[in-house]
Amino acid sequence: MSVARLHAMIAEACFGASADAFADLRAYLARHGVAEEDAEAILASPRRLGLYRQLVRHNVVNVVAVMLERTRARLERAAPGAFERTVTAFLASEGPRTPHLRDVPRELLTWAAPRWRADPALPAWIADHAELELADFTIGVAPRPLAPPPLAEVSADRPLVFADPRMIVRLAWALHELPHDLEAAPEPRDTHLLVYRDAEHATRYLDLTPLAAAILERLFAGRPLGDAITEACRSSEHPLDDAVLAGAARLLATLGERGILLGARGDA
Repeated sequence: MSVARLHAMIAEACFGASADAFADLRAYLARHGVAEEDAEAILASPRRLGLYRQLVRHNVVNVVAVMLERTRARLERAAPGAFERTVTAFLASEGPRTPHLRDVPRELLTWAAPRWRADPALPAWIADHAELELADFTIGVAPRPLAPPPLAEVSADRPLVFADPRMIVRLAWALHELPHDLEAAPEPRDTHLLVYRDAEHATRYLDLTPLAAAILERLFAGRPLGDAITEACRSSEHPLDDAVLAGAARLLATLGERGILLGARGDA
């Protein structure tokens, strides 16, 4: 029996929609090409596939439920059983590809988001809700950042240095303003959020304009400040005028006050 076929057998046993698939264990082993001698040895031993299925699924389902706890609650409020059905369908049709449990919720959301958006029984914003919750959790548990490189005064010709961890999230709903009330719904509004961790290790949000988000994306990618502003204006067909320069200065001041902007690269 090849390793690939063995993996396929174990994957089906653990992630198939029903444990009934191996209720007839002899037939199950034969269908997956297990040699007769090996099949007899497995049949003569205590049956462990069911227990193994429970253990593996518990680990996978638990990490998803922890990292998407609020999304699960809102899904269950809107359509009882929807979250569990989603996880079961994902495991049966796709299954995790990552060796790291922490990455399973991202894989699940990538698979589930278009299905949730196409389901009229679910809130139209639920996929965006999960996206923001996953970003929130990821930033909150990210490792302590390394020491920054040598710093210099901020200038137009230098790349800037920012505190980690942080990311920009784009949403179609103002989900960062959504109250904890499960009956509440967010405002439909194109939203650009900087998600970061403050000095007390709490996850915070900064609501950005589309142009500010475009500038920050380029700064985060290592572009010098002047180039980042110019390129962002060009890509968004926004005139590079005094209002843009004043807005960029206010943005940098806000980032400095919040401890996100550390300075410019001193070795640039």
